[in-house]
Amino acid sequence: MIISGFTILLLAGLCQGSFGLGYKKYSPFSWAAFWGIYNIMCIITSVCFTWLVAPRLWNVAYEKGPGYFLLPVFCGTLWGLSAICFSKGITKIGMSMVYGISMGISTITGSIMPMVINHTFPHGIKSVFFIIGLTLTLTGVIIITIAGVKRDGSAHSSLSGIVLAIISGLGSGAMNIGFTLSEDISERFNELGYSQTALSCAKWLPVLIGGCLMGILWCIFELSSRHEWNTLTEKGSIKRTSVLFGVSIIWYAALILYGISSSMLGNMGSTAGWILFNALALIISVAWGLKTGEWKNHKKNLLFTGCAVLIAAWIFTALV
Repeated sequence: MIISGFTILLLAGLCQGSFGLGYKKYSPFSWAAFWGIYNIMCIITSVCFTWLVAPRLWNVAYEKGPGYFLLPVFCGTLWGLSAICFSKGITKIGMSMVYGISMGISTITGSIMPMVINHTFPHGIKSVFFIIGLTLTLTGVIIITIAGVKRDGSAHSSLSGIVLAIISGLGSGAMNIGFTLSEDISERFNELGYSQTALSCAKWLPVLIGGCLMGILWCIFELSSRHEWNTLTEKGSIKRTSVLFGVSIIWYAALILYGISSSMLGNMGSTAGWILFNALALIISVAWGLKTGEWKNHKKNLLFTGCAVLIAAWIFTALV
């Protein structure tokens, strides 16, 4: 079971580290049009797939009362806000700095808070492995961030940009907290004989609805205030929309696979699993960066050092 859980987690990290390839350019859309359509695609993907694999979710949610939806949806809303802050922060302090700050905070909040909620603190030698794994993950993120800043020549900073990056990290960590708070339906789903895939879809759905609705509402406001609705009908918009639909499927697959693996890895699945998930995704995204030429004519020593530290973090965290 544990080995299978790690295998699925590897696939989740592969998807998470790869879907960003579809973010490389917005054209022919404006940013708001791009992000709004992407959030619509994510809602369609998550609702339809959940309905297919867990058709009785709505009855189960009704039995559990509004508590099933309210807190996870709220966490999802925070995540949706964080995604907006992430994008806006890039224009102020650069992609590398925003990604590093955001991912570092997300790793901490998204791994520690589930332990607080579920009272699953590691003990003995496992607590040592957890601390080492978390520390190495943050160290690896910092090293890769520094490498990115050196590559981009974007060492400038601004208070507003840093604040946006911090909000982004907190909101991203809230995503995993919302997933953990949906655990109440697990027992009922087991009684109904549903699969781990169905359970993962059901736990993610309220979080994704909250986040995507926040993104859509923000984009409607921005499209209106900037008079950019016309970009939705530009030449090539249909092709770009189809690409975003494919990207939404890959991203959703990453979350579902992570959810399945976290259940299979036991009590620490949503804690250690979140650290491993983020670390692997970063390594995969770095690999894609090398493949697509982002690091051409740039020194890679720090980049490879950061990846090596993340691999070491994987080893220690996997022992928890």
